[in-house]
Amino acid sequence: MKTAAARLCGFLLVWAVILFTLAAAVYGIAGNGDLLSREMLRHAPPETTGLPETEYPGVGRMTAAYLTGQEDTFQYIWTDANDRGYVGFQKHEADHMADCRGLIGLAGTLRWITGAAALLLAGAGLLLRQRKAFAGGMLTGLCAAGALFAGIAVWALVNFDGLFVTFHRVAFTNDGWLLDPRTDLLIRLMPVNFFVSLGTRIMIWVLVAGIVLFCTGKSVHHAEIRSKHEKTDTAE
Repeated sequence: MKTAAARLCGFLLVWAVILFTLAAAVYGIAGNGDLLSREMLRHAPPETTGLPETEYPGVGRMTAAYLTGQEDTFQYIWTDANDRGYVGFQKHEADHMADCRGLIGLAGTLRWITGAAALLLAGAGLLLRQRKAFAGGMLTGLCAAGALFAGIAVWALVNFDGLFVTFHRVAFTNDGWLLDPRTDLLIRLMPVNFFVSLGTRIMIWVLVAGIVLFCTGKSVHHAEIRSKHEKTDTAE
């Protein structure tokens, strides 16, 4: 019974850590206005968006503040050299960002839940004193997670547009994400390459977490083997 419980704890620990890393990365990137503005400028320069380069930092900071609940309204207004005012976003664009804000808020909550779960599972695994089974569960969980993310990566390489559309259809309950670049500043500022770049950052963090988990699992496994060898030597 203890062996099965330890293996389950190890398996669930891997998923808790991966989900924590994923949620923390998503929330952290969404709340980083400087990063958002740099990626907007990199993938959507002023000549394609119509937004002056000097306004990118302001749009990035406003977007980050709105997504993380520090601002109540998604809107950006600026003036040109002739004091002519411009309103950045239309109502349907703001409505879509409200949906995005809900997802980012969910990620913010999920990081606390999964972080706490990871600590509890790690503690339970230690208390069960079944290090080999615990490590085995971790490695099994890593194999399952690796297969899932490898499948997603292959899908992205083969048909990123299909993956992008599928994600939006699953994540959103309406078609508000179907924006027109001819009329909507939001989609001009955040083209597909913008999301590819940010998604790559997130996947790198998940990969790092996976490597740390793998090394931890192998270390726990080897520690158990050394412990058994030492007991055998002592008995002799």
